[in-house]
Amino acid sequence: MPLSFRMIMDFKETLRDEKSQDFKDLSDKVSRDLYKIYIVLYPGGFIRALVRRFRPGSVIPEVDLEFKANSTTTSNPDIVRALYTAVNGSGNVGDLVLDKTSIKSDTADVNTLPPLRIVTEFLLIEGFTPGLSSSISAESIQLNDKINNWLKPILETYYGQTMVNSAFANFSNSDNWIQTKVEYQFSTPIIVNPSKIIDGILASTSPVRYVRYTLKVNENQAQFDMVPFSLRILNKDFSNGLSNRGSTEFKELSTQVTTSIKKLFGNEKGFSEVYVMKLTKGSVVASTEVTFSPGSTSPSRVSQILLNGIPSLETEGLKIDPTSINPPALPTPRPFPGFAVAIIVLCGLAILIIPILIIVALKTGLFKKLAQAFSLRSPDYYDF
Repeated sequence: MPLSFRMIMDFKETLRDEKSQDFKDLSDKVSRDLYKIYIVLYPGGFIRALVRRFRPGSVIPEVDLEFKANSTTTSNPDIVRALYTAVNGSGNVGDLVLDKTSIKSDTADVNTLPPLRIVTEFLLIEGFTPGLSSSISAESIQLNDKINNWLKPILETYYGQTMVNSAFANFSNSDNWIQTKVEYQFSTPIIVNPSKIIDGILASTSPVRYVRYTLKVNENQAQFDMVPFSLRILNKDFSNGLSNRGSTEFKELSTQVTTSIKKLFGNEKGFSEVYVMKLTKGSVVASTEVTFSPGSTSPSRVSQILLNGIPSLETEGLKIDPTSINPPALPTPRPFPGFAVAIIVLCGLAILIIPILIIVALKTGLFKKLAQAFSLRSPDYYDF
């Protein structure tokens, strides 16, 4: 991706020569400072910044930003916004002074940037109804207003009151829960790392209950560790309504399960939330996910807390089968068979010994004697 900008400094003729020390020193400095900016915004895809040449006026570096081929696609406007955001305020990249209005990537520059798109997605833990398929239905408008009143102020803390057009959420059916997608547009030259926006949303008080680990901002997903369980509830009978995540029966039992389990983990470091994703037969099996901030726990620790909490869960009206408190184990490599090792060792010894036996046989005439021993001729034929 191309990038150019004007640095407030005197141009030296030696900067035209890429073999000169002045060119090498300045290009190395520009490359290092740009790397620090773009690696933060594109940690999984950015490779390096390579200065191709310097032009006078004051000093204008022409730079190629290199990204991995399979990385999330970036855009020229985002390239401009990333550098503008980094120099906004101080006007510096490291100790280099920039004219931030001069930043350009291909045809995109600070003065002609299109609106910045912020696309937010998440799964609402609410039953989907047919009316939500229509953007003009009363229930769709009501839910849209509730979500906008929650998200818009959060985004405005980063981008100010520069929103253009009205944001309207799109709702779709995700196994009878509500998959939500809402796009905001801001007329701004700055860009904020999506992970920072995600942290802001997660830290806010939401008017709706949603699966926190499904939260995405511009395809960047919230990070959580999930420990899944298939908890068998022995004192509950399965009914058809429990198979529908939008039913009253599902909502009542799943709320009972999540509320009871959350009490066990309330003081556990890094604990985030409990979700019942599905209810199936036998008596009732609750496909449950206990979530934590990354690296804060282990499956064995979560299992032990659940096992220790079985009496408490029973007082909450849930009799849990202890044998169901086993999260799926990670697959382990299949051990190399012992007999295969023995075969390999024997074959190796045979490869070493057979050439030696052949040499000994040739020197002692053993092959000739064996041939005579197995010959069909009369013993009188041979002169021993």
